[in-house]
Amino acid sequence: MKTYNEIIDYITAAGKSKTERNERALIIQGVLAGMFIAMGAIAYFRLVAYTADPGIGKFLGALIFPAGIMAILLVGAELFTSDCMGIMSVFRNRVKLGSFMRMLTIVLLSNLAGAVIMALLSTGAGIFSEAMVEAVTGSAVAKTAMPISQMLISAVLCNIIVCSGVMMAYSAKTVAGKLIAVWFPIAVFVLSGTEHIVANMFYLVMGFINGAEITIASILVSFVVVTIGNFIGGALIVTGAHYFIEKDMNAPEKKISDQGRAA
Repeated sequence: MKTYNEIIDYITAAGKSKTERNERALIIQGVLAGMFIAMGAIAYFRLVAYTADPGIGKFLGALIFPAGIMAILLVGAELFTSDCMGIMSVFRNRVKLGSFMRMLTIVLLSNLAGAVIMALLSTGAGIFSEAMVEAVTGSAVAKTAMPISQMLISAVLCNIIVCSGVMMAYSAKTVAGKLIAVWFPIAVFVLSGTEHIVANMFYLVMGFINGAEITIASILVSFVVVTIGNFIGGALIVTGAHYFIEKDMNAPEKKISDQGRAA
């Protein structure tokens, strides 16, 4: 298991690396991440649609949904929500804010492209039954009808959960450790029903092309609000908290004080 300082250093280095990465590679990795999240969502809706007890269906769906995040961690795809933590490289003066935000915008748009591709492929392949379409359109309507203040707060909470889970995965040194560490927090996020921008990209696009009573304007509003909320939760709250924790833990006066007490 990595030490706390090693985790913070890893997040910082990853943020710097992503910011300096070749743009084409970043786009491809972002598209893949959008597709991977949709992959988990497809399995989720199948379980919800075909399980007699809705509560059990949602529970089983929450257990399988993390497959998308696991794929992202293992193959190096780029997901907007977890990439928000890369702002640690800005906080620690390794990267300029403008460069970081440009990278994050490319990842976000690439995630959208991946989600749209999967929505079109899923519809074209006919893998969504009538019951599954009903579940995804119902979800799309509920998400776009949510009051904006609730939507924003839900998105903040979502990325606090997601980024905490991804940080737990970063602490592990083995594949098994990473998968176990991220599995349960992501399942908690799914069970909580909070708003995740990349998952919503698939839900809302899939719902729209399958006849959900939502408008393009309502979809765009949802995308903007949830993106802002996810950024606040992941970049400002989770990463900001760990920036100050790491800074205070490694402050020279703190080290001197601790050494004095030890003596």
